[in-house]
Amino acid sequence: MIKYQTKNWLTASHIIVYAFIIGTIGCAKKIEEDVSIQDRVQTSLKQPSVAAVGIDISSFGANGDGKTDNYAAFQAAAAYAAEHKNITINFPAGTYYIAKYRTKKNDKIDHIWWKNCSGLKLIGQNGTKISMNGSFFRKLDYVTSGGALKSYTSGLSMWFYHCTNLEIRNIELTGNVQNTTRSPGADDASPSVTESNNYLLRFTMCDKVVINNIYVHHSESDGIKIGGDRINGVWTNSSNFKVTNLRSYNNARLGMSIGGLNKSYFKGCEFKYNGFTDGDYGRNDPAGGVDIEPGEFHNNDNIKFEACAFESNYSGHFLCTAPNTTSNITLLNCSIVTGIETPKTQGVTVLAKNVVIDGCIMKLGNRALKVTNPKRPGSTVKITNCKIECSDNVINSNSMEKDDNIIISNNQFTYTENVLTKNFITLQTKNLQFLDNTVFIPSAAIKSRPTGTHVLIQNAIISKGNMFYSDKSGVKPTVSYTGTKIVQDL
Repeated sequence: MIKYQTKNWLTASHIIVYAFIIGTIGCAKKIEEDVSIQDRVQTSLKQPSVAAVGIDISSFGANGDGKTDNYAAFQAAAAYAAEHKNITINFPAGTYYIAKYRTKKNDKIDHIWWKNCSGLKLIGQNGTKISMNGSFFRKLDYVTSGGALKSYTSGLSMWFYHCTNLEIRNIELTGNVQNTTRSPGADDASPSVTESNNYLLRFTMCDKVVINNIYVHHSESDGIKIGGDRINGVWTNSSNFKVTNLRSYNNARLGMSIGGLNKSYFKGCEFKYNGFTDGDYGRNDPAGGVDIEPGEFHNNDNIKFEACAFESNYSGHFLCTAPNTTSNITLLNCSIVTGIETPKTQGVTVLAKNVVIDGCIMKLGNRALKVTNPKRPGSTVKITNCKIECSDNVINSNSMEKDDNIIISNNQFTYTENVLTKNFITLQTKNLQFLDNTVFIPSAAIKSRPTGTHVLIQNAIISKGNMFYSDKSGVKPTVSYTGTKIVQDL
């Protein structure tokens, strides 16, 4: 549970900033001696010199020259937004550098918290960039009871906590992890210190959020994290996110993690090259695209991805692994491309209730599509109208659990290599319907495995209308239907 104390926003640094505002805006009205500084700031920001469409971030002392430390200015803006509803803060083109970062336990340098904001809009322009300092070394400070290696040193997040009717547009954010280094651990054989509680954009218990044209990259952890928290022992999810044209690249852990989100829609978003950080820092598991994470308290429900791209991530491109807490997940007309092959074999894992994968193009390379896990039963998955290419075992499911129900229909499966060392498709699932699919395996690959099988459709309810073929007439994959109740394939 996240713990914090609400602090008085009128710190000394803020007084200086607001004094600057008063001086530069130049109120004509005489301000009496007993008027508080907060009243002075409010009076100044209401003057005609402040555009009706919003407040410029420079009004809080920010400078987009790429070298001025904007930490105090951003904290001042966040504090002001917490006290005033329905405001717009504009970020003109420029690079807003934030030099501060955390270096010790209970550090006074904190994340940039946007708390309890209502109706807030943060609007950038073409060329607006927020650049976090990543030029530091993360030394090993302590080891958790579970054996994880941790460092107090970390970058900062833009953290939105318990906000509603929030809108963020046209901003690039970078954590500059390519400049970060870290301790390898107790000795060279030990793992490096793990990720910190640092995400470029973090949303906790937020509702009605619009995100458009945002580029997050090179975080030491996740590009974006969305989730919930407990207040007075009651868990509250985030909900009603509409995210379009988000790009999340080259983050050390994940492009995006979700842990407590309902009723949300992502369209035209890209999650690429995560796990590849362009420097010595390396990666943190799972080093993938999107992870809808399991949790003890939260659930995830009704989340749709349309026309999104999950490509060239070090490990899994799309992951959800908890059917007991995750439901109604849709991937519609998405592109899932391995691009860069690594030792990892996770491609797409969809362990959830009521998953629909429709019209997607998957070029998985050596990765696999996973739809069941006997240790985590309860997946109900429908895969339809997809084109799926793979150079290995494309799909493997051997669940005999009654709560796992899989429908795979009207898809094109293509094996892309000329040597086959294992079954291209391995489906041994009790409640499986395999319908009207085409499965292509090159004749050379079939001949490379002259004995045994090439496809397993076993223990299923039905296998009907499927065509198994190669590039040569008379050469067909061998299919085993052991235990399948109805077989009516072409």
